[in-house]
Amino acid sequence: MAKRPKARVVRKAAKKSRPAARAKAAKSSAVAKSSRPSNAGRAAKAAKGRKARPTAAKPTKATAAAKPTKATKPAAKLAAKPKPAPQPKPATNSAPPPPALEAKSPFEMRVNLAKDLPETDVQSALDSGDMGFLHSFTTGSTVDGPGVRVVAWTTGCGWRCRYCHNPDTWTMRNGYPVSVANATDELRKYQHGLKVMKGGLTISGGEPLMQNRFVVKLLTAAKKLGVHTTIETNGFFGERLSDADLEQIDLVMLGIKSWGNDRHEELTGRPIEPTLAFARRLASHKRKIWVRFVLVPNLTDDPAVFARIAEFAASLGNVERVEVLPFHQMGRYKWKELGIPYLLEQTAPPLAESVERALQTFRAAGLEAH
Repeated sequence: MAKRPKARVVRKAAKKSRPAARAKAAKSSAVAKSSRPSNAGRAAKAAKGRKARPTAAKPTKATAAAKPTKATKPAAKLAAKPKPAPQPKPATNSAPPPPALEAKSPFEMRVNLAKDLPETDVQSALDSGDMGFLHSFTTGSTVDGPGVRVVAWTTGCGWRCRYCHNPDTWTMRNGYPVSVANATDELRKYQHGLKVMKGGLTISGGEPLMQNRFVVKLLTAAKKLGVHTTIETNGFFGERLSDADLEQIDLVMLGIKSWGNDRHEELTGRPIEPTLAFARRLASHKRKIWVRFVLVPNLTDDPAVFARIAEFAASLGNVERVEVLPFHQMGRYKWKELGIPYLLEQTAPPLAESVERALQTFRAAGLEAH
């Protein structure tokens, strides 16, 4: 208990010594204005009474100005981290480009390539023949006429053959609008090779004679290039061709689908007589014909049908060969995608024996058959 007063004495002594220290500090300071302690003095006093916690000095205006900003970063640092260039946003409303005119295969599905063309333009093109509608071009064909050939596949067909492998060619507007000049330019690319390989141009379809003016103009252009010309047709619109038009065609590949009007209409939706009439007319003009016959099990594989077609073809005198084409299912997917009922879903290709029987029937009539 005796120690408590002594502490008071020490504190009182400390209090008594403070004015003298203050006076001495005031005398030694050149900037002291009064005996009142300065802010710096109070800070020093506080530091003596307690352990001051180190703190960062508050930046002055000068130091703040000297602090690097994004704008004042060294150029080397900016170069080390280049900002990526903005990428263009893909167009969302742009229409996809049309397919190339040259197709890998005639079995490609192509639709609505001319859907936005006004009806007046379509009709004008058909009337003048300056423009046509093509599904595609294919090159290197060895099954669409003699030699190696370029084939132009037209759109538009009035027949509805139950075994058709290109139902997308039935509609004219599914074709791409092509001028005669552009089609000729495409053909010109292969002009030399077609001559060397004893080939030429074949126009097929669809039914090419639905675009008879365009077809004749393109065939005429091909003839001027020295290219052999062929059309593959069902002959239904043969009367649309003048005698002069026939002179532009070196070979007609004529499809005879069946025999007997009832059978023919059941198979194609059209009568057979216009086809036979066109064949007779070609014979009278001595234009070469290759007859094409598609062999479909349970539909066209009747020996009586073979015999009647063989008899008719042999009577013409201008049929160079008959081609028996076995039915296949390569175009079946198109019927499904187009929403058209397909009645031959379960039909298999014909047996080799059936094909050979048809060939022998044509050969027995004196015709070359393949």
